[in-house]
Amino acid sequence: MQSTPADEIIIVNDGSTDAATIGILAQIEQDPLIQVLHKTNGRMSAARNFGVAHAKGDIIVALDADDFFDPSFFEKGIKVLQNEPATGVVTSYIQYFGNKTGKAKPRGGNAFNFLFSNQCPACAMVRRSAWDQIGGYDVSMKLGYEDWEFYIRMTKAKWNVHLIPEFLLHYRQTNKSTLANDTHPNRKQIIEYMIEKHKDWYAECLSTLIDQKEVLYTESRISFQMIWKMLKNRLTNKYK
Repeated sequence: MQSTPADEIIIVNDGSTDAATIGILAQIEQDPLIQVLHKTNGRMSAARNFGVAHAKGDIIVALDADDFFDPSFFEKGIKVLQNEPATGVVTSYIQYFGNKTGKAKPRGGNAFNFLFSNQCPACAMVRRSAWDQIGGYDVSMKLGYEDWEFYIRMTKAKWNVHLIPEFLLHYRQTNKSTLANDTHPNRKQIIEYMIEKHKDWYAECLSTLIDQKEVLYTESRISFQMIWKMLKNRLTNKYK
């Protein structure tokens, strides 16, 4: 339960035909606050876009089935969006549970923070106008990092990702996770897709960093092409 309750709850069944699951959903949707939507399997991006398309509110909170937020997250996130017109997304630190325990501290921030890695989980609070402006998730990305690419477009559109420095997202890790089974084995392919899709943005960001003398190799007179090659190698994990 949240200290500030949701006005509506939308559950997307992304193609499950499991009898037990269908039975549970049938019971849940008796609650007038809850809407259960069924669709053919399209993976994460399609499911999130489908749910948001049916939402009525001007604030969206995405949450995967096996994760949960601290009861204060809605209240704190809404205050951020009310006080910061340039903020499109609110996130927090992450507490892992399940097969993997520990903590993570994403940075959020602007476009530069998302150049080399994702700094905001998919489970986050999003301003509806920002979501609509960038067109939601890329449905062609079915192997993972769709959230990273989403936040690249969000920050490219000049929306800020606000980080609440508290462990408010509890994120379950299992052996069946998309990250372990799909994303990591296909990392190079996914990264190359993202670089190609946003190559002008990567070039622009690198040009800005070089001009501001914030790149390690500025004084080495290494050509821009070499810097671009190093960037690509870093992103594809060719060199660690």
